Amino acid sequence: MRKIDTNKAHYVGLDQRIAPRSDVYCRLPFVLPDGRQEMCTCVNISADGLLMRYERRLEPGDLVVFRMPIIGRTAAKVIWSLGGKTGVQFEKSIVAEDYLPMLRAMGARGDVN
Repeated sequence: MRKIDTNKAHYVGLDQRIAPRSDVYCRLPFVLPDGRQEMCTCVNISADGLLMRYERRLEPGDLVVFRMPIIGRTAAKVIWSLGGKTGVQFEKSIVAEDYLPMLRAMGARGDVN
């Protein structure tokens, strides 16, 4: 998958992303840039990134590391953070053979084949 230039807007409308996202509701542990461990709620995810609910604001460009089901530690760059929601882009896309098992483990909504 291609990476986006995070210094520029990468979509035209509100919900036009590089990859479609799957709705999930999953608590995920993650590590903040200062090394503290926290918990967030993953709201939706794609092979390239996720949207999480986290009460504190993170700064664009911050690097966080999630502990994901199936795939383990996954580093991501904060793209935006506003009103208790944060969008991140994974440093490496999740490979196809791991993506669907990970979605199932996260309790993805809808039909996940």
